[in-house]
Amino acid sequence: MKKTISLSFRIFISIALLWVLFKKIDLRGTLKVIAQLNPLYFTAALGIFFILYVLVFYRWKMLLDIRAAGISSLRVFSSFSGGLFFNLFTPSTIGGDLSRSIDLGAHTKSYSIIAATVLLDRLSGFAGLVTVAIVSLIFGYRLIDDFSVYISVFLFAVLLGGIFLILFNDRIYRRLNRPAMHPSPLPGITPQGGPRSKKGKLWENFRKLHSEIYFFRRHKAVLCLNLVYSILIQAGAAIFSYFLLRSLNTKINIIYPLVFNPLITVITTIPISIGGLGLRDASSIFFYAKAGVAKDVALAQSLLNFAFIISFGLIAGMLYVSTLHYRRIQPDQTNSRPQ
Repeated sequence: MKKTISLSFRIFISIALLWVLFKKIDLRGTLKVIAQLNPLYFTAALGIFFILYVLVFYRWKMLLDIRAAGISSLRVFSSFSGGLFFNLFTPSTIGGDLSRSIDLGAHTKSYSIIAATVLLDRLSGFAGLVTVAIVSLIFGYRLIDDFSVYISVFLFAVLLGGIFLILFNDRIYRRLNRPAMHPSPLPGITPQGGPRSKKGKLWENFRKLHSEIYFFRRHKAVLCLNLVYSILIQAGAAIFSYFLLRSLNTKINIIYPLVFNPLITVITTIPISIGGLGLRDASSIFFYAKAGVAKDVALAQSLLNFAFIISFGLIAGMLYVSTLHYRRIQPDQTNSRPQ
C-alpha cells in the first residue's frame, strides 16, 4: 500500500508539473519548434549522448575491476542496462542504482562490495558535476549575475565536501557514529542480551558499506581517473544540451549549459517524480530563461532530452532481458569474499 501511494504521488507530481507548464506555454509552439530542428546538430547531440553512456559504463567498470575483479564486461553491461531501464519508472536514479546493486550482488554474493561501487560511482558523478559548475562559473562569471546560482553551486560544494569527509576520514566517521559503533557480543544479540534491533542491523550494514568504500582510499590513482571520467561526462552532458539547443535554432553561449546543466541535473534527481519528468522541464525553463532562451525552446529541449532518455532506456531494457539466459547459466568467476 505504501509503495502504491508513493508511486501514485510521484505520478501525480509529474503530471501536475507538466500540466502547469503546458498551461503557461503554447504546446503547439513547442511542437513547431521541434518540427523545425536542425538535423546536423541533432545528430551530433545523439552521438554525444551515446558516448556519455559508454563513459558512464566504464567509470563504474573501473571500480568493479579493483574490488570485484573477474566479472566479465558482458555481465556488468547487463546489470548496467537493467539500471538504465529501471530508472525510467522510479524516482530519480534510485531504482537503477538499486537494480544494479541487487542484480550484480546476487551474481557475486557480495552485495556490500557491489553497493559500494555503485554508491562511489554516483558520488564521483556528483563530484564531477560540482567541478564543472565551479570551473564554468569562474570563466563565465560575467555572464552569470544571478546570486541564487552561485549559492546553489556553493551549497553543492559544501555538501560534497561533507560527504567525502564522512566517507574517507575515519576519525570524523567514528565521531559521528560513536553511539552505533559498539558491536554486539553475539550475532543477533545486543550487549544487554536482548535481540538485535532493526536499527542495529541497519547500522551494521551501513558500517559494512562504509568499510568497502573506505577501501578505495588505497587506490587514489583509480579515484582520480574516475573523477576525470566524471568531469568529462558532466561537461559532455552540458555540450549535449548545447547541441540540442542549437538543433532548435537557438544560439547560446556554451557557458550557460556548463553552469545550468549541473543544477538541472541535481534538481532532476529529487525523488518526487517519475524519472525526473516535470522537474527537468520546469528547471530547464527557469534557468535557461536567464540566458534569454524562449520558454517554448527550453521546454522543447527538455522534452527532446527526455525522449533520448526514454529511447536509450527502452533499448537497454531489451538488452537486459535478452541477456537473462546468459546471466542464469554464467557461474560467478569472482573469488569468494566476505560480504
